[in-house]
Amino acid sequence: MAVDRIRLAGALADIVADPPGTADIPERLCRACRAALPVDGVGLSLMPKDRPDGRVLVGASDERGARIEEWQFGFGEGPCVSAFVAGRPVLVPDLQTHEAQLRWPMFTWEAEGSGVAAVFAFPLQIGVIGIGVLDCYRARAGPLEEIAEALAVTDAVTVALLNIDVAGGEDEVALFDLSWRTHAVVHQATGALAADLGISVGEALARLRGHAFGSSRPLEEVAEEVLTGRLRLAR
Repeated sequence: MAVDRIRLAGALADIVADPPGTADIPERLCRACRAALPVDGVGLSLMPKDRPDGRVLVGASDERGARIEEWQFGFGEGPCVSAFVAGRPVLVPDLQTHEAQLRWPMFTWEAEGSGVAAVFAFPLQIGVIGIGVLDCYRARAGPLEEIAEALAVTDAVTVALLNIDVAGGEDEVALFDLSWRTHAVVHQATGALAADLGISVGEALARLRGHAFGSSRPLEEVAEEVLTGRLRLAR
């Protein structure tokens, strides 16, 4: 399916030009991308420079797309993380191959039971500067043939997001501020746990993720219990 790059860029520009609020823009961008590409859903995450562990979901085209992003944040693994670190697309036409299961064991385990068969992750970047990743998913296995079109979509989304942060005024919530608030409790619990146990922030986040996965609970729920003192993780 061919994508008219000029038409798509114009549509994304219209979304950014007169938005009802910054918080609504990522979801609207994701829906526009889903309409432009032969995929079932899209998720959008931002990442601080050199900190893929700090990735946060800022938007998704639907509930399943949001879950895909949350799994990868919670587990610290998945095509999204790999694409950001490598600075290139990570295309996984079948998540249940042996290679995919070895590379992302926890993510593929969740995907298998949730009807997600393929994920195509495209880093959002200008040159070598990355700001996040656009994840496209399909409920059926199979390759994405429209790579050039997907890259055009990714470029347009990157420019749109950068324009938001550059043009935002004092009354506008910057996307990176919004993305931080999305998982504020996790970031706060990570810092508190690191200070309490005398370990690095990276190790503290890994401990939170490990406990969440081992107890089959959301990462945010475990973080909330750590912050309130209802849960103490051993040194």
